[in-house]
Amino acid sequence: MKKSYLMMAAAATMFAACTQADFVNDIPASAPKAIDFKSPFIGKSTRAENSSANYTLKFSDHHNSFAVWGYKSTADEPVFNKKTVNVTLGNQAGSEIYEYDGLVYWDEGATFYQFYAAAPAEHNWGFVPPSDDNKEEGAFTTSIVLDGTRINQGKGGHLESLKPEPITGVSGELETVANQDLLIAAPCEPTIGETVGFDFIHILSRLNIVVSKRQGLNQEVRTFEVSVHNMMMEGDFNEAADLGSDILANGTTKRWTTKGDKASYIATASEGAIVQSGAERYVIQTLVVPQSASFESVAINGSNILDAEAPYLYVKYGIQNGTDGEGKPTFEKFEKYYNLAQIFGVTGVTGNESLAFNEGWENTLTLTIGPASIDFKANVATWATGTKKENSLGNGQTQNTNQGE
Repeated sequence: MKKSYLMMAAAATMFAACTQADFVNDIPASAPKAIDFKSPFIGKSTRAENSSANYTLKFSDHHNSFAVWGYKSTADEPVFNKKTVNVTLGNQAGSEIYEYDGLVYWDEGATFYQFYAAAPAEHNWGFVPPSDDNKEEGAFTTSIVLDGTRINQGKGGHLESLKPEPITGVSGELETVANQDLLIAAPCEPTIGETVGFDFIHILSRLNIVVSKRQGLNQEVRTFEVSVHNMMMEGDFNEAADLGSDILANGTTKRWTTKGDKASYIATASEGAIVQSGAERYVIQTLVVPQSASFESVAINGSNILDAEAPYLYVKYGIQNGTDGEGKPTFEKFEKYYNLAQIFGVTGVTGNESLAFNEGWENTLTLTIGPASIDFKANVATWATGTKKENSLGNGQTQNTNQGE
């Protein structure tokens, strides 16, 4: 009896010391293993460098989900067919958890798997399944309509990404949010049994308009309108489009076909928005359908658009010139028009070239308002690295300098 009691006590001690991990590790290696996903990289551009400097820290800075298509060598039917992978924050700072419903398990009889992904998952993605033996020729398609009122105006600082807040509809349910940053991943062929990871790239462009007041200008400055006109807001994307001699790593618009009517991005303030000296305020930060902005003649610091077909910038601002009877500031107001391609210094102030809003590129324009003119600093770059182009447009003089980052 004593020997039996001791054996039972030892067994109880052994089970008490075991953890859930101990039992998991005891499962035979031949047991099915679920296909899991790990933190993806977000390439800030279409450039091919695989430098950590070109990636953001967290996928959740951009989206809360991505969709996955997956194929294996032993079946023609997909193992994932637009399966939603949800992304949530983990307990540790910066960590993320990737989960999907209905676990799919690795087939060790397969010789390879091929995965595709796009974000956000709820977007109207179309996917052309691969027809080749290695499942490598799948391609994404999509259509998008951007909204000129969703421009994230006046945030006061540079936004790392455009992740719009959900909008609650009349019924109380969350509606699909317009102007979402769209991402697609390069095909991924992991080793069977490994965690699947993706490298995403942005397929829309981005435009930032920033304002500041020139140092030394003591009068108060306010902007009453900053707007960009004649931009295409609709487009169709086809990943399989023929790029010809274009190198995608240097940016392209050829996978997009624009359609619809031209529209505007407009940020207004009826009482005027105060512009701080030396402090940059992002008045417009918006996604843009990849497109070209043709160079057309627009009077420098002028008041007339000579060709209204070209995309152009309009600025209405005021410089304080006194106070009214109630002590409120009064302003002398100015209106200025500028051609976008001219500002970004594609060819200076003459020529017949175009400014490209390429996939994954952002065009940032800083307006420094002075007593007699607006100075510009234009940065044409990928979302991480690129070439800076600076212009100073004041009193009819133009100066262009190129600086590699």
